[in-house]
Amino acid sequence: MKQAHTTPETFLGVGYTRDRAGLPLEAVRVPVPQPAADQVLIRVAASSLNPLEYKLADLNFMGRTPPVVLGFDLAGVVVGVGHDVSRVAVGDAVAAMADLNGDGGWAATGGRGGAYALARQFLTVRKPPSLSFRDAAALPMCFLSAFTAFYGAVQAGHTIYIPGGGGGVGHLAVQMAARVLKARMVISSGGRPQSITLARQSGAHFVFDYKRDDIAAEIAELTNGRGVDLVFDATYNEQGFVETAKTVRRGGSWIVLGVGPGKTTRLAETHSPVDAILAERGARHVNVNLLRYFSEPATLDSEARGLLQRGMDLAMEWATQGLVVPHVSQTIDSTVEAINTGLQSLKAGNGVLGKVAVIVDRDLVAVASRSQ
Repeated sequence: MKQAHTTPETFLGVGYTRDRAGLPLEAVRVPVPQPAADQVLIRVAASSLNPLEYKLADLNFMGRTPPVVLGFDLAGVVVGVGHDVSRVAVGDAVAAMADLNGDGGWAATGGRGGAYALARQFLTVRKPPSLSFRDAAALPMCFLSAFTAFYGAVQAGHTIYIPGGGGGVGHLAVQMAARVLKARMVISSGGRPQSITLARQSGAHFVFDYKRDDIAAEIAELTNGRGVDLVFDATYNEQGFVETAKTVRRGGSWIVLGVGPGKTTRLAETHSPVDAILAERGARHVNVNLLRYFSEPATLDSEARGLLQRGMDLAMEWATQGLVVPHVSQTIDSTVEAINTGLQSLKAGNGVLGKVAVIVDRDLVAVASRSQ
């Protein structure tokens, strides 16, 4: 193992210290981890907020023993590598996603550095010099969610409906479908003028207001009564699932992010009419769930690793080309208070636009920005 010598023994992270305690998160001092054979140790410069973080604090459904440090999106500098690592080297600026059953990289130091996190080699990629640490850190989890949903499912010429096109996953999915995968028509929706604007700026051809418009009727009109070839629903909304299922064409695909209809609470399963709606249309119900790769390790086979590695590579490539670019609506310092406020906003469904970035190490971010 090649290891940098200046790495401290511990750091002050942000996470949950009791099982199912939920928000607010707390500051917790934890050891700096050591990389295993296929792992990379990253000094974290920036991260971003994802709904998964408050859900893990609420339910700890991965069965972890607290304390657990959160903050799975990572951008920073490699300070240690395991002996099997060849994709990156000590000193490289990288973007990565930490294992979702491991620890993340948030620090309770107000952007004054001092956070370290592990990522697997296949989930770590060199950061292009033209991409800031902040923007690189806004990509991994949301980009991979959209990429794994669309990989092999979207064809040029498809009509696609992506509800919530102003959200963290949604705005990246709209860009991917419209600008890279060459969908013939990308339809989206939002509940606020800002969300509708972001979905439109991301490349959606038509964006509806779900509070005012009859979206199923609008889509029927746009598609001559046929419906869309594919829906990608990352909204985690049970009523929304029912409405979006009604927009799929006969024989089309309804792809949902996460555990899907009837299971969004994770505590109890409720009846959902979604599968009956899809069955009547002969449409496919597909679940895309990054968490599954870490809760069911057998699913993380060589094919899955290859797919995720390809996704990380393309996240950097497409962002550099201006094709799939994260919209960062807010940038916060890495403090317990700021992170709790941001996660509370996500949990309350306050319509967070695009992504909220977290600056973990201002010095690293400043060095990178000066060299661009």
